[in-house]
Amino acid sequence: MQDTSTQSLDRGDELLLDGLSAPAAGAGELEKEAWRIGVDVAGPVADEVDSAARFPHEAVSALRESGLLAALVPAEFGGGGASLAEVAQAVRALAVHCTSSALVLGMHSIEVFNLVRHGTTPALRDVLREVASDGLLLANANSEVGIGGDVSRSRCALEPREGGWHLEKDALAISYGEYADAIITIARPDTDAAETDQVMMVCRRRDTTLQPTSEWNTMGLRGTCSSGFHLSADVGADALFPVPFSVISNNGAGQARQILLSAAWVGLAEAAGAKAHSFVNAAARRSIGTLPPSAMRLAELASELQAARSLLISSALRYEALDRAGDGEDAGLIVGLRALKVSTSELAVKSATAALSICGMAGFRRDTPFALDRIVRDAHGGLVMVSNDRLMNDNAQLLVARKAL
Repeated sequence: MQDTSTQSLDRGDELLLDGLSAPAAGAGELEKEAWRIGVDVAGPVADEVDSAARFPHEAVSALRESGLLAALVPAEFGGGGASLAEVAQAVRALAVHCTSSALVLGMHSIEVFNLVRHGTTPALRDVLREVASDGLLLANANSEVGIGGDVSRSRCALEPREGGWHLEKDALAISYGEYADAIITIARPDTDAAETDQVMMVCRRRDTTLQPTSEWNTMGLRGTCSSGFHLSADVGADALFPVPFSVISNNGAGQARQILLSAAWVGLAEAAGAKAHSFVNAAARRSIGTLPPSAMRLAELASELQAARSLLISSALRYEALDRAGDGEDAGLIVGLRALKVSTSELAVKSATAALSICGMAGFRRDTPFALDRIVRDAHGGLVMVSNDRLMNDNAQLLVARKAL
Protein backbone atom coordinates (compact mmCIF):
# COMPACT_ATOMS: atom_id res chain seq x y z
CA MET A 1 0.00 0.00 0.00
CA GLN A 2 1.31 3.46 -0.87
CA ASP A 3 2.21 5.66 2.08
CA THR A 4 -0.70 8.08 2.59
CA SER A 5 1.77 10.80 3.55
CA THR A 6 2.60 11.22 -0.15
CA GLN A 7 -0.87 12.61 -0.76
CA SER A 8 0.23 16.00 0.58
CA LEU A 9 3.22 16.27 -1.74
CA ASP A 10 3.27 18.48 -4.81
CA ARG A 11 3.98 17.12 -8.29
CA GLY A 12 7.71 17.82 -8.05
CA ASP A 13 8.04 15.74 -4.88
CA GLU A 14 6.02 12.95 -6.45
CA LEU A 15 8.47 12.85 -9.34
CA LEU A 16 11.32 12.31 -6.92
CA LEU A 17 9.39 9.44 -5.34
CA ASP A 18 8.97 8.01 -8.84
CA GLY A 19 12.74 8.03 -9.30
CA LEU A 20 12.55 10.93 -11.74
CA SER A 21 14.34 14.27 -11.55
CA ALA A 22 13.96 17.26 -13.81
CA PRO A 23 16.68 18.03 -16.38
CA ALA A 24 19.77 19.75 -15.00
CA ALA A 25 20.07 23.52 -15.17
CA GLY A 26 22.42 23.21 -18.15
CA ALA A 27 19.90 21.28 -20.25
CA GLY A 28 18.53 22.86 -23.40
CA GLU A 29 15.28 24.80 -23.40
CA LEU A 30 13.56 22.31 -25.70
CA GLU A 31 14.44 19.44 -23.40
CA LYS A 32 13.09 21.36 -20.40
CA GLU A 33 9.87 22.25 -22.20
CA ALA A 34 9.33 18.65 -23.34
CA TRP A 35 9.92 17.49 -19.77
CA ARG A 36 7.35 19.99 -18.49
CA ILE A 37 4.81 18.70 -21.00
CA GLY A 38 5.63 15.16 -19.94
CA VAL A 39 5.09 15.98 -16.26
CA ASP A 40 2.00 18.15 -16.59
CA VAL A 41 0.21 16.72 -19.63
CA ALA A 42 1.48 13.51 -21.24
CA GLY A 43 2.47 11.52 -18.15
CA PRO A 44 -0.80 11.84 -16.22
CA VAL A 45 -2.82 10.34 -19.11
CA ALA A 46 -0.19 7.92 -20.49
CA ASP A 47 -1.86 4.85 -18.99
CA GLU A 48 -5.26 5.91 -20.32
CA VAL A 49 -3.80 6.54 -23.79
CA ASP A 50 -2.30 3.06 -23.63
CA SER A 51 -5.35 1.21 -22.35
CA ALA A 52 -7.73 2.86 -24.82
CA ALA A 53 -5.21 2.83 -27.69
CA ARG A 54 -6.17 6.44 -28.30
CA PHE A 55 -4.29 9.38 -29.78
CA PRO A 56 -2.58 11.55 -27.13
CA HIS A 57 -4.59 14.68 -27.94
CA GLU A 58 -3.54 16.49 -24.79
CA ALA A 59 0.17 16.06 -25.36
CA VAL A 60 0.01 17.03 -29.03
CA SER A 61 -1.98 20.15 -28.20
CA ALA A 62 0.70 21.09 -25.68
CA LEU A 63 3.44 20.41 -28.23
CA ARG A 64 1.62 22.64 -30.71
CA GLU A 65 1.13 25.47 -28.20
CA SER A 66 4.74 25.31 -27.00
CA GLY A 67 6.17 25.51 -30.53
CA LEU A 68 7.86 22.12 -30.28
CA LEU A 69 6.12 20.93 -33.46
CA ALA A 70 7.88 23.80 -35.25
CA ALA A 71 11.22 23.47 -33.47
CA LEU A 72 13.10 22.37 -36.60
CA VAL A 73 11.49 24.98 -38.86
CA PRO A 74 14.06 27.71 -39.67
CA ALA A 75 13.50 31.07 -38.01
CA GLU A 76 13.00 32.69 -41.42
CA PHE A 77 9.79 30.65 -41.78
CA GLY A 78 8.64 31.42 -38.25
CA GLY A 79 9.97 28.33 -36.48
CA GLY A 80 12.41 27.67 -33.69
CA GLY A 81 15.49 27.04 -35.83
CA ALA A 82 16.57 24.22 -33.51
CA SER A 83 19.16 21.57 -34.28
CA LEU A 84 18.40 17.89 -34.71
CA ALA A 85 20.34 17.14 -31.52
CA GLU A 86 18.18 19.57 -29.54
CA VAL A 87 14.97 18.00 -30.80
CA ALA A 88 16.34 14.53 -30.05
CA GLN A 89 16.80 15.55 -26.42
CA ALA A 90 13.23 16.82 -26.34
CA VAL A 91 11.95 13.49 -27.71
CA ARG A 92 14.00 11.64 -25.10
CA ALA A 93 12.63 13.81 -22.26
CA LEU A 94 9.02 13.30 -23.36
CA ALA A 95 9.50 9.54 -23.79
CA VAL A 96 10.33 9.20 -20.10
CA HIS A 97 6.67 10.05 -19.44
CA CYS A 98 4.82 8.72 -22.52
CA THR A 99 6.49 6.85 -25.36
CA SER A 100 3.58 7.26 -27.75
CA SER A 101 3.58 11.05 -27.35
CA ALA A 102 7.34 11.12 -27.87
CA LEU A 103 7.08 9.03 -31.03
CA VAL A 104 4.46 11.39 -32.44
CA LEU A 105 6.87 14.28 -31.87
CA GLY A 106 9.76 12.29 -33.32
CA MET A 107 7.96 11.06 -36.45
CA HIS A 108 6.49 14.50 -37.14
CA SER A 109 9.94 16.05 -36.73
CA ILE A 110 11.44 13.65 -39.28
CA GLU A 111 9.01 14.99 -41.88
CA VAL A 112 9.74 18.59 -40.91
CA PHE A 113 13.46 17.83 -41.24
CA ASN A 114 12.89 16.50 -44.77
CA LEU A 115 10.86 19.55 -45.74
CA VAL A 116 13.57 21.89 -44.48
CA ARG A 117 16.27 20.10 -46.47
CA HIS A 118 14.46 19.19 -49.66
CA GLY A 119 11.05 20.86 -49.82
CA THR A 120 12.15 23.87 -51.84
CA THR A 121 9.03 24.51 -53.96
CA PRO A 122 6.82 27.47 -52.98
CA ALA A 123 4.01 25.13 -51.93
CA LEU A 124 6.28 23.06 -49.71
CA ARG A 125 7.77 26.18 -48.14
CA ASP A 126 4.21 27.22 -47.36
CA VAL A 127 3.75 23.94 -45.50
CA LEU A 128 6.75 24.82 -43.34
CA ARG A 129 5.28 28.23 -42.62
CA GLU A 130 1.99 26.62 -41.60
CA VAL A 131 3.78 24.18 -39.31
CA ALA A 132 5.21 27.26 -37.58
CA SER A 133 2.10 29.45 -37.60
CA ASP A 134 -0.68 26.88 -37.17
CA GLY A 135 1.10 23.88 -35.68
CA LEU A 136 0.37 21.52 -38.58
CA LEU A 137 0.93 17.91 -37.59
CA LEU A 138 2.68 15.85 -40.28
CA ALA A 139 2.37 12.07 -40.67
CA ASN A 140 4.12 9.60 -42.95
CA ALA A 141 2.67 6.94 -45.26
CA ASN A 142 5.78 5.51 -46.91
CA SER A 143 5.16 1.83 -46.14
CA GLU A 144 2.97 -0.04 -48.60
CA VAL A 145 1.08 -3.32 -48.59
CA GLY A 146 2.87 -5.98 -50.64
CA ILE A 147 6.37 -4.46 -50.32
CA GLY A 148 7.21 -5.98 -46.94
CA GLY A 149 8.33 -2.79 -45.24
CA ASP A 150 10.89 -1.94 -47.92
CA VAL A 151 10.31 1.77 -48.53
CA SER A 152 12.88 1.86 -51.33
CA ARG A 153 10.23 0.40 -53.66
CA SER A 154 6.68 1.45 -54.51
CA ARG A 155 3.84 -0.31 -56.30
CA CYS A 156 1.47 2.65 -56.40
CA ALA A 157 1.93 5.40 -58.99
CA LEU A 158 0.74 8.94 -59.60
CA GLU A 159 -1.97 9.48 -62.20
CA PRO A 160 -2.13 12.80 -64.08
CA ARG A 161 -5.07 15.03 -63.20
CA GLU A 162 -5.89 18.60 -64.16
CA GLY A 163 -3.71 20.85 -62.01
CA GLY A 164 -1.69 17.99 -60.53
CA TRP A 165 -1.92 14.31 -59.73
CA HIS A 166 -4.07 11.66 -58.12
CA LEU A 167 -2.79 8.84 -55.91
CA GLU A 168 -4.35 5.60 -54.69
CA LYS A 169 -2.19 3.77 -52.16
CA ASP A 170 -2.65 0.86 -49.75
CA ALA A 171 -0.51 2.00 -46.83
CA LEU A 172 0.65 -0.69 -44.44
CA ALA A 173 0.47 1.80 -41.57
CA ILE A 174 0.01 5.53 -41.12
CA SER A 175 0.85 6.49 -37.56
CA TYR A 176 -1.75 8.95 -36.22
CA GLY A 177 -2.93 9.38 -39.82
CA GLU A 178 -6.50 10.20 -38.87
CA TYR A 179 -5.28 13.08 -36.70
CA ALA A 180 -2.62 14.58 -38.98
CA ASP A 181 -3.09 17.78 -40.97
CA ALA A 182 -0.97 16.51 -43.86
CA ILE A 183 0.42 13.14 -44.88
CA ILE A 184 3.76 12.80 -46.60
CA THR A 185 4.11 9.74 -48.80
CA ILE A 186 5.99 8.25 -51.76
CA ALA A 187 4.96 6.71 -55.07
CA ARG A 188 6.24 6.07 -58.58
CA PRO A 189 5.98 9.20 -60.75
CA ASP A 190 3.93 7.32 -63.36
CA THR A 191 2.70 3.81 -64.10
CA ASP A 192 5.64 3.06 -66.41
CA ALA A 193 8.31 3.92 -63.82
CA ALA A 194 10.38 1.28 -62.08
CA GLU A 195 9.54 0.35 -58.48
CA THR A 196 12.67 2.10 -57.27
CA ASP A 197 11.90 5.31 -59.17
CA GLN A 198 10.05 7.21 -56.45
CA VAL A 199 8.90 10.73 -55.68
CA MET A 200 7.82 12.17 -52.33
CA MET A 201 4.81 14.44 -51.93
CA VAL A 202 2.63 16.20 -49.38
CA CYS A 203 -1.03 15.18 -49.30
CA ARG A 204 -3.14 17.81 -47.62
CA ARG A 205 -5.71 16.27 -45.32
CA ARG A 206 -8.50 18.29 -46.93
CA ASP A 207 -7.66 16.64 -50.28
CA THR A 208 -7.17 13.16 -48.85
CA THR A 209 -9.51 10.33 -47.95
CA LEU A 210 -8.40 7.57 -45.59
CA GLN A 211 -10.26 4.28 -45.52
CA PRO A 212 -9.15 2.02 -42.63
CA THR A 213 -7.92 -1.39 -43.74
CA SER A 214 -6.59 -2.68 -40.40
CA GLU A 215 -6.95 -1.93 -36.70
CA TRP A 216 -4.23 -0.97 -34.23
CA ASN A 217 -4.73 -3.48 -31.42
CA THR A 218 -1.14 -4.04 -30.38
CA MET A 219 0.92 -5.10 -27.41
CA GLY A 220 2.54 -1.68 -26.99
CA LEU A 221 2.97 1.81 -28.48
CA ARG A 222 -0.80 1.86 -28.64
CA GLY A 223 -1.15 5.64 -28.63
CA THR A 224 0.60 5.97 -32.00
CA CYS A 225 -2.61 4.68 -33.65
CA SER A 226 -0.68 3.17 -36.57
CA SER A 227 -3.56 1.57 -38.46
CA GLY A 228 -3.45 0.58 -42.11
CA PHE A 229 -5.33 2.74 -44.60
CA HIS A 230 -6.24 2.98 -48.24
CA LEU A 231 -5.14 6.51 -49.11
CA SER A 232 -6.85 8.40 -51.90
CA ALA A 233 -5.46 11.88 -52.52
CA ASP A 234 -5.37 14.71 -55.00
CA VAL A 235 -1.88 16.20 -55.06
CA GLY A 236 -0.97 19.61 -56.43
CA ALA A 237 1.78 19.71 -59.04
CA ASP A 238 4.01 21.81 -56.78
CA ALA A 239 3.40 19.57 -53.76
CA LEU A 240 5.98 17.07 -55.08
CA PHE A 241 9.50 17.26 -53.71
CA PRO A 242 11.83 18.44 -56.48
CA VAL A 243 14.41 15.68 -55.90
CA PRO A 244 13.99 11.88 -56.10
CA PHE A 245 13.07 10.05 -52.92
CA SER A 246 16.37 8.17 -53.05
CA VAL A 247 18.18 11.49 -52.56
CA ILE A 248 15.91 12.45 -49.66
CA SER A 249 16.33 9.05 -48.02
CA ASN A 250 20.13 9.08 -48.22
CA ASN A 251 20.63 12.77 -47.59
CA GLY A 252 19.07 13.29 -44.18
CA ALA A 253 15.83 11.31 -43.88
CA GLY A 254 17.40 8.03 -42.81
CA GLN A 255 19.84 9.76 -40.48
CA ALA A 256 17.12 11.81 -38.77
CA ARG A 257 14.91 8.75 -38.42
CA GLN A 258 17.57 6.73 -36.61
CA ILE A 259 18.46 9.59 -34.26
CA LEU A 260 14.92 10.63 -33.33
CA LEU A 261 13.57 7.10 -32.90
CA SER A 262 16.61 6.19 -30.83
CA ALA A 263 15.86 9.17 -28.59
CA ALA A 264 12.47 7.65 -27.78
CA TRP A 265 14.02 4.31 -26.84
CA VAL A 266 16.60 5.98 -24.58
CA GLY A 267 13.84 7.90 -22.81
CA LEU A 268 11.82 4.72 -22.38
CA ALA A 269 14.86 2.96 -20.90
CA GLU A 270 15.24 5.87 -18.49
CA ALA A 271 11.60 5.49 -17.46
CA ALA A 272 12.26 1.86 -16.55
CA GLY A 273 15.39 2.87 -14.65
CA ALA A 274 13.41 5.50 -12.74
CA LYS A 275 10.93 2.90 -11.51
CA ALA A 276 13.79 0.68 -10.35
CA HIS A 277 15.49 3.63 -8.65
CA SER A 278 12.30 4.49 -6.81
CA PHE A 279 11.87 0.92 -5.61
CA VAL A 280 15.44 0.64 -4.33
CA ASN A 281 15.16 3.99 -2.56
CA ALA A 282 11.95 2.84 -0.87
CA ALA A 283 13.69 -0.37 0.24
CA ALA A 284 16.62 1.65 1.60
CA ARG A 285 14.29 3.85 3.66
CA ARG A 286 12.77 0.76 5.26
CA SER A 287 16.17 -0.52 6.40
CA ILE A 288 18.38 2.48 7.07
CA GLY A 289 22.05 1.58 7.23
CA THR A 290 21.69 -1.55 5.10
CA LEU A 291 22.28 -1.55 1.36
CA PRO A 292 19.34 -3.27 -0.40
CA PRO A 293 20.41 -6.37 -2.35
CA SER A 294 19.05 -4.85 -5.58
CA ALA A 295 21.15 -1.68 -5.27
CA MET A 296 24.07 -3.24 -7.13
CA ARG A 297 21.80 -4.18 -10.03
CA LEU A 298 20.48 -0.64 -10.06
CA ALA A 299 24.05 0.67 -10.31
CA GLU A 300 24.66 -1.60 -13.30
CA LEU A 301 21.47 -0.34 -14.95
CA ALA A 302 22.49 3.28 -14.29
CA SER A 303 25.80 2.70 -16.08
CA GLU A 304 24.05 1.36 -19.15
CA LEU A 305 21.62 4.27 -19.19
CA GLN A 306 24.44 6.77 -19.01
CA ALA A 307 26.20 5.06 -21.91
CA ALA A 308 22.98 5.21 -23.95
CA ARG A 309 22.48 8.93 -23.24
CA SER A 310 26.04 9.65 -24.27
CA LEU A 311 25.78 7.54 -27.42
CA LEU A 312 22.59 9.32 -28.46
CA ILE A 313 23.91 12.85 -28.13
CA SER A 314 27.35 12.04 -29.55
CA SER A 315 25.74 10.36 -32.58
CA ALA A 316 23.48 13.36 -33.20
CA LEU A 317 26.36 15.81 -32.86
CA ARG A 318 28.58 13.67 -35.07
CA TYR A 319 25.95 13.64 -37.79
CA GLU A 320 25.51 17.41 -37.61
CA ALA A 321 29.26 17.98 -37.80
CA LEU A 322 29.72 15.65 -40.77
CA ASP A 323 26.67 17.09 -42.50
CA ARG A 324 28.08 20.62 -42.19
CA ALA A 325 31.28 19.33 -43.77
CA GLY A 326 29.35 17.73 -46.64
CA ASP A 327 29.89 14.19 -45.36
CA GLY A 328 26.43 13.44 -44.00
CA GLU A 329 26.20 10.32 -46.17
CA ASP A 330 29.49 8.88 -44.90
CA ALA A 331 29.22 5.06 -44.84
CA GLY A 332 30.76 4.81 -41.39
CA LEU A 333 28.24 7.29 -40.06
CA ILE A 334 25.33 5.39 -41.62
CA VAL A 335 26.53 2.13 -40.03
CA GLY A 336 26.84 3.89 -36.69
CA LEU A 337 23.37 5.42 -36.80
CA ARG A 338 21.74 2.11 -37.69
CA ALA A 339 23.63 0.51 -34.82
CA LEU A 340 22.44 3.35 -32.57
CA LYS A 341 18.81 2.47 -33.23
CA VAL A 342 19.43 -1.25 -32.74
CA SER A 343 21.39 -0.80 -29.51
CA THR A 344 19.00 1.72 -27.94
CA SER A 345 15.89 -0.31 -28.75
CA GLU A 346 17.53 -3.43 -27.33
CA LEU A 347 18.60 -1.45 -24.27
CA ALA A 348 14.98 -0.39 -23.69
CA VAL A 349 13.93 -4.05 -23.48
CA LYS A 350 16.92 -4.92 -21.31
CA SER A 351 16.29 -1.99 -18.97
CA ALA A 352 12.59 -2.78 -18.66
CA THR A 353 13.39 -6.41 -17.85
CA ALA A 354 16.10 -5.41 -15.36
CA ALA A 355 13.74 -2.96 -13.67
CA LEU A 356 11.10 -5.67 -13.43
CA SER A 357 13.60 -7.98 -11.74
CA ILE A 358 14.56 -5.23 -9.29
CA CYS A 359 10.99 -4.25 -8.45
CA GLY A 360 9.71 -7.82 -8.37
CA MET A 361 6.02 -8.30 -7.77
CA ALA A 362 5.58 -4.57 -7.16
CA GLY A 363 6.63 -3.96 -10.76
CA PHE A 364 4.65 -6.91 -12.08
CA ARG A 365 1.40 -5.70 -10.56
CA ARG A 366 -0.44 -2.90 -12.34
CA ASP A 367 -1.80 -1.20 -9.21
CA THR A 368 1.43 -0.03 -7.55
CA PRO A 369 3.61 3.08 -8.02
CA PHE A 370 6.29 0.77 -9.46
CA ALA A 371 4.12 -0.80 -12.17
CA LEU A 372 6.13 -1.56 -15.31
CA ASP A 373 3.44 -3.07 -17.53
CA ARG A 374 3.22 -0.28 -20.12
CA ILE A 375 6.97 0.28 -20.17
CA VAL A 376 7.74 -3.41 -20.76
CA ARG A 377 5.22 -3.64 -23.60
CA ASP A 378 6.28 -0.39 -25.26
CA ALA A 379 9.93 -1.43 -25.08
CA HIS A 380 9.33 -4.50 -27.21
CA GLY A 381 7.77 -2.31 -29.88
CA GLY A 382 11.16 -0.73 -30.46
CA LEU A 383 12.54 -4.01 -31.77
CA VAL A 384 10.07 -4.16 -34.64
CA MET A 385 9.44 -0.47 -35.38
CA VAL A 386 11.90 -0.26 -38.28
CA SER A 387 13.06 -3.86 -37.92
CA ASN A 388 16.39 -4.38 -36.20
CA ASP A 389 17.04 -7.41 -38.39
CA ARG A 390 16.61 -5.28 -41.52
CA LEU A 391 19.03 -2.65 -40.19
CA MET A 392 21.63 -5.26 -39.23
CA ASN A 393 21.32 -6.90 -42.63
CA ASP A 394 21.89 -3.51 -44.31
CA ASN A 395 24.93 -2.93 -42.11
CA ALA A 396 26.29 -6.39 -42.89
CA GLN A 397 26.14 -5.71 -46.61
CA LEU A 398 27.80 -2.32 -46.21
CA LEU A 399 30.55 -3.56 -43.88
CA VAL A 400 31.52 -6.38 -46.26
CA ALA A 401 32.42 -3.71 -48.85
CA ARG A 402 34.35 -1.52 -46.38
CA LYS A 403 37.93 -1.84 -45.25
CA ALA A 404 37.23 -0.62 -41.71
CA LEU A 405 34.49 -0.78 -39.13
